[in-house]
Amino acid sequence: DSGSVGPVTGTSHTLDNLLDGLAYTITVIAVGGDHLPSEGSQDTVQIPILPPSNLMSTSQTQSTIAISWDHISSRMVSYEVSYTYQGPCSGVDDSGTETV
Repeated sequence: DSGSVGPVTGTSHTLDNLLDGLAYTITVIAVGGDHLPSEGSQDTVQIPILPPSNLMSTSQTQSTIAISWDHISSRMVSYEVSYTYQGPCSGVDDSGTETV
C-alpha cells in the first residue's frame, strides 16, 4: 500500500495509522512555484511490533501454569511463549519455547 500527504509547510510531519511490523519507504521532495520538483530523499523505517501487555498467570496446579495477555494487533497470527526453570538445587536448569 502507499499513501500521499498533501503540501507540508515546515520541515517535519507525523505519519499516522501505520501498521506495525512493516517497513515503510518514505520519500520527501521539494516543490515550489513554477520549478520542477526536486529529486526525492528517501529513508526506510521499520515499525516495531510492540510486546504483548498485561501478561499474567490465570491459574496453576502442581504441574501447570495457565497464562494470558492482551492481544496486540489484528495482524498477529501467533505468539511465541518461552519459559525458563531454575530448580532449588544448584545446576538444575530447564527451558522451552512454544508457538501458540
